[in-house]
Amino acid sequence: MAEENSKLEQWSTALKNLVSTLRDAVFFILFLLLLLSPSTIKERLLAAGFTKGNIAGMDWEGLKQSAEETKAAGEVVSKADDHYDELISRLDEMEKSAKDQTIKNSLTKLTVEAKASQAELQSADKAVKQSLSTQQAMVEAVAPSGMSEHGWLFVGKVNDRKDQWAPGSPVAVGATSPMIAVGAKLTLREDTYWRGESPGLHADSPIRSVAKIGSEIVVDSVDYSHAKDNGWFVWINAHRAL
Repeated sequence: MAEENSKLEQWSTALKNLVSTLRDAVFFILFLLLLLSPSTIKERLLAAGFTKGNIAGMDWEGLKQSAEETKAAGEVVSKADDHYDELISRLDEMEKSAKDQTIKNSLTKLTVEAKASQAELQSADKAVKQSLSTQQAMVEAVAPSGMSEHGWLFVGKVNDRKDQWAPGSPVAVGATSPMIAVGAKLTLREDTYWRGESPGLHADSPIRSVAKIGSEIVVDSVDYSHAKDNGWFVWINAHRAL
């Protein structure tokens, strides 16, 4: 009797494992189909009555909410990065005007520490962009054309005459003239935030989505905002090239 019970338990366990394996395989195949043929699969799911569901534990509505939360995190990190730019610029000015060598040394140390902290923050910002980009791709698989592919993009910084890029610029696009022309087609060399409209600075505008590295964009307009330490920040309003 005990032996029969043991065999029954083994068969039961094996059956459960088989069902679990098949279920995971179905989820995985369905997920691939959503990526490869999103509109067809979405229509069939909706026709079957699926307006909300999950694939491999990922809730569609929850995924959209997660994307919104990631955007909010991106806003915080982006603003903190801007504050570090201002802090480092201010410390540089104070160091140049300081007469006492001890004070100059202290300011130099603070600047080094601030730059190190900013580098860590920028690494976090890249991780946020990658996370948002992944979430967008998954949401788009279920609801095609649901993500914004136009808006304002930060390009870099130019000098006061607007005829030369500042060191380290352009940051978002490949080598191009600092006098960016309307209608120009540019290629993104890093993940970049699409930002919406704002009555204030473009840097304070809401994040719409992420423009992926390697994407081609078409410039619709160019705007400059003056930097406190001279020069101009360059922003372009653009859309993804078809």
